[in-house]
Amino acid sequence: MGVEAVRGLAKQMRAKAEEIEHLSNALSSQLDGTQWVGHDAVSFRGEWSGAHRSQLAAVANALRDASTAAGNNANQQEQASA
Repeated sequence: MGVEAVRGLAKQMRAKAEEIEHLSNALSSQLDGTQWVGHDAVSFRGEWSGAHRSQLAAVANALRDASTAAGNNANQQEQASA
């Protein structure tokens, strides 16, 4: 195992998780600031906040979990090689 390469991957996964959260927040702010009324607007906002945004949060959490696992694996490999 290339310990430093795995640590780099873990770092990139954490960064991408943060990027996804930032994107989700930015899109939510833009949607909140959009002047849009009617049934379609209500339906879209409900889908965004109920399904889409939670799915993005789940992806970000999965990336964080994978990052932690990769970091732990790198640490274990380093300790085993010492």
